Amino acid sequence: MNEAEYIERVCIALQKVPRKQLLIIELANRYLKDGVLDFTGLAEVQPEVNMATAEAKMYGSYTMVAVDTLKRVQAIAEDA
Repeated sequence: MNEAEYIERVCIALQKVPRKQLLIIELANRYLKDGVLDFTGLAEVQPEVNMATAEAKMYGSYTMVAVDTLKRVQAIAEDA
């Protein structure tokens, strides 16, 4: 399989990944006032902040795994 075929397969796989709206972004937008976070408001929804933080960390770790996998695919292709 040549490089163009690998790229096409990766693009097809990535297109199947559903879009993700992270809760932490929504919270930041909701509690941003004049360019400053409203920490009092965020403190009132602390359980939601905790859940958003956990979600963002999980999503970030999955992203790192995906990037590592793509790097290994590239290394395999270069070795072939």
